[in-house]
Amino acid sequence: MFWDDENLSIEKYNQKKKIYFCGRELLKFKESRTLVYQILVLDYDEACYCDVYSDGEMDIKWKLHSEVPHKHRKGGQSAARFSRIRDNEITQWFKRINEYMKKLDGKIYLGMSKIYYNRFLKNLSTYNKEKIKVRMNCEYSGVTGVYQMINKIENNQ
Repeated sequence: MFWDDENLSIEKYNQKKKIYFCGRELLKFKESRTLVYQILVLDYDEACYCDVYSDGEMDIKWKLHSEVPHKHRKGGQSAARFSRIRDNEITQWFKRINEYMKKLDGKIYLGMSKIYYNRFLKNLSTYNKEKIKVRMNCEYSGVTGVYQMINKIENNQ
């Protein structure tokens, strides 16, 4: 990023080094960056896992979408059958997240609703339960939920 008091020109970040020119002054960021947060945001619709570094960069490791059925127009199948199918899909979704969490290391900030959390814990292995550092309420999922979690974490510290 270059600024000469009249024009601002932005160059693509090559993920090696961050250097900013502000007028005649050269601003450098540390080349060594550290992992600050590991955030998992989870909902019935989607899940997003992201590493947040000290230089402010977010590295999205994976983003998954569930196949849990939602409400639809009347007709098709009975309410009892729809409920049973939905419950099975939710259980499969949480088991799938459990498998992805086995590959992760470190303490994870988990963002999800209280309503889903108790059911999620039932399907979580003991090894993965120990990885969860803090669970916080999160209204959003995906990258928007990750930004919300970062704001909540930094405001609570």
